[in-house]
Amino acid sequence: MFKSRTLVTLCCMAVASIAHAQSNLFVLTTDFATGNTAFWEPQESEARVNLLNVHADAVGKYHDGKVYIINRLGQDNIIVLDENDLSMPLLQFSIGNGANPHDIEIVSPDKAYVSLYATAELLIVNPQNGVELGRIDLSAFADADGLPEVSHIVRAGPRLYLSCQRLDRDNGWIPVEPSYLIVVDIASDRVVDVDPTTDGVQGIALDAPNPNSVIAAGDKLVVSVVSNFGDLAGGIEVVDPSNNRSLGLAIGEESLGGDITGLVMATQDKGFAVVTDANFVNLVRPVNLATGAVGPPLLGLSGGYIASIAVDGDRLIVGDRGSFEDPNAAGLKIYDTRTAALVAGPISTGLPPNNIVVLGPQMIPTAVADANAEALPAQFGLANPYPNPFNASVLISYRVDSDYAHGELTVLDMLGRTVRTLVSGELGRGQHAQQWDGRDDAGHIAGNGSYLVQLRVGDQQTATKITLLK
Repeated sequence: MFKSRTLVTLCCMAVASIAHAQSNLFVLTTDFATGNTAFWEPQESEARVNLLNVHADAVGKYHDGKVYIINRLGQDNIIVLDENDLSMPLLQFSIGNGANPHDIEIVSPDKAYVSLYATAELLIVNPQNGVELGRIDLSAFADADGLPEVSHIVRAGPRLYLSCQRLDRDNGWIPVEPSYLIVVDIASDRVVDVDPTTDGVQGIALDAPNPNSVIAAGDKLVVSVVSNFGDLAGGIEVVDPSNNRSLGLAIGEESLGGDITGLVMATQDKGFAVVTDANFVNLVRPVNLATGAVGPPLLGLSGGYIASIAVDGDRLIVGDRGSFEDPNAAGLKIYDTRTAALVAGPISTGLPPNNIVVLGPQMIPTAVADANAEALPAQFGLANPYPNPFNASVLISYRVDSDYAHGELTVLDMLGRTVRTLVSGELGRGQHAQQWDGRDDAGHIAGNGSYLVQLRVGDQQTATKITLLK
C-alpha cells in the first residue's frame, strides 16, 4: 500500500531548502522496449521501482485520488489506479485498436474526454467503467491526410481546448499551417465555432504550427509550438480564451536557443522550457512571458533526452533520461522554482523516467493580478499591449466608438518619428487588435528600447508605451 498525498517538513539536507507541502510522485518509465512505473515520496532518498508493467509508450494523468495511465499506440487502452495502491489496477479498458490515445481530461466522476491521435474524433467515456458515451467529430480540422492529429487537452472553465497539430503523414509528417486549438463546449459536447462569419467551423488559429503543450495559466492559455524541427520558427505562444484569439509568440525559439519540446508554468508568467539545441543537447531554461526573458540553462542535467518535467508548488521535477556519456545521470532531479537551484537527485526510477505524474491537484497561482491583462477600454482607447516588454511580437488591442471614421494605428520612436504604420483606413465601431512583429515599414528589425503606439481616429487621439527587448 502507498500513502496518499503527504504534507511533510523535509529534514533531508538534499531537499531542506524547499519547505512547503509536497506531493508524492508517480513516474512512468521506459527503455522504449518495455515500460514500468515508480513511486517517490519527497521525504525518501530512493524511489520504489518496478511497481507495474505498462506500455513502453505510456503517459499518465492524476485526478481526484486516481491515476489514469494512457497506453498509447500498440496497446490503445487506459489503466485506472488508486493512488493508495499503485501496483493493482482498479480498471483497464480499451480505446479501440489503432486509435492511439494521447490524453484524458476528467470533467466529472462519470464523464471524461480522450484524444485519439490516429482518428478524427474526440472520445467521451465514463471513467468509472470505460463505457463509451459518445464521440465528437473533428474532421473539419484535418489536413489532406484526413486526420487533425489532436494530442493534448486542457480545461478552462466550461470549455476544453485541444491541441490540433495537423501533420501531413503523406509528406514526412510536416505541419500544415495553420495549427489550431479546437474549442469544445462541455455542456453540449459540440465544437465551438470561434468565427461564425467565416464558412465552416473555425478553431483558434495559432501563429506557429505544431503545438506540443497547452497550459491554463491565469486567464490565458500558454502553448508551446515547435513548428518544424530545426527551423526555429516556433516558441511559446499565448492565447486569450475570452475572445478566442492568439496573442502571438511571447518568446521565440531563437531566443530559447533551440526547438522547444516541453513546457511547464510555475506562475502565470514564469515557467520552464525544455529546449533541444542544434547539437541535440537537451536543456531546461527559465522563461518569463511578461518580459520575454530567457534564463541560463539549469545546471546538473546530463544533456540527454528529457521527456517530461512537472511543477509541484516550489519544486520543478525534471525527468533526466541520462546520456550515452553518462547513463548513470538518469533519474529525477529536483529544482527550486524560485532560484533554479538543484536541490536533489538524481533519484533512480529503475528504467529511465518518461512521464511524471504529480499526485495532487495542480494549481498555478493567480493571486497577483497581471497588469498586462486588463480588459479592453469601454470606449475609445488602447488597452495595455501584451506582452510588454515583448520579444517576438506584441498584441495591441483598441476600441473605436464611431462608425466608418478614418483611423491610424502607428508605432513611433521616442522622438515622434513613424517606425511602422500598422493600420490606416476606415475603422468600424467596436474592438480591434493588431500585432506588431518589431519591424519597421521597410521590414527591418527595430532596435531595443521604448516606443509609442499611437491611435488616431477622427479628432480623437491616444497613445501608450511599449518596450522591445531582443
